[in-house]
Amino acid sequence: MADSVNTTWDELPAAVRDAIEQHTGPVAKSSPGPEGMSTKVRLILDTPDGRVFIKGTGPRTGKLIRERLALGAELAPYVPTLSPPLLFRTQADGWHITGWAAVLGRPADLTPGSPDIPKVTAVLAELGAITAPDLPGMWSIADYWGRDTDNPRILDGSALVHTDPHGQNFILDGDRTWLVDWGWAARGPAWMTSVRFVLYLIEAGWEPADAEHALASVPAWAEAPPSAITEHAISSVPSWEEAAVEQPDNERLRTWGDIARRWADHRAGIMRM
Repeated sequence: MADSVNTTWDELPAAVRDAIEQHTGPVAKSSPGPEGMSTKVRLILDTPDGRVFIKGTGPRTGKLIRERLALGAELAPYVPTLSPPLLFRTQADGWHITGWAAVLGRPADLTPGSPDIPKVTAVLAELGAITAPDLPGMWSIADYWGRDTDNPRILDGSALVHTDPHGQNFILDGDRTWLVDWGWAARGPAWMTSVRFVLYLIEAGWEPADAEHALASVPAWAEAPPSAITEHAISSVPSWEEAAVEQPDNERLRTWGDIARRWADHRAGIMRM
């Protein structure tokens, strides 16, 4: 069977369903899980012990995406208070599947004035104190994004960085706020997750200065070298704009090029003051 995005339970090969049910028990019902860009299956399963979220890659998935799925699973023990528990990992018929405790919450609202913002920044504050473990697939911010700057060492660091902290990856579940999808985590400066979050706040409608102010309670951001943040903000703009030129029909790339430019102009203005 060819891989397909949003593969249903019935579309999975029998061997894969059997491998999953060895961990979950009989699956009574399945429903689509939250959307994801890389994985081929994302489902919520109703099982004898409760609801389980599974995500995984198919036999035609490239090595990089399989490695990202594996890294997300291997990081689970290092972020037990931030990420839902990993329940199992299994493989069959070329499929790689991870199973997680299903979180029955909602995505965070990142629009200006949202009461969710303090809950999200509390998660960012906790994350900023976590050291990145030495795991296969853990990439370095300095080695990759440092190519955009004349001074890549500003991106050195040993902290665990979540590179995609958008609202859909923060799940509010009662008194808990979870941060999910760790497959693209990296090693870098503790302030980098906040930097990425600023861009998502601007996308959600915040002015750059207000977006930065919203992070005032996050120690890693408050203690970050302003010059390093500014240099990174300015040096990252050309790569966004070049990508938009290369893919002229990709409206999202154009939007992000504009966001990156707005933030860089704001940072440059701060440094001139």
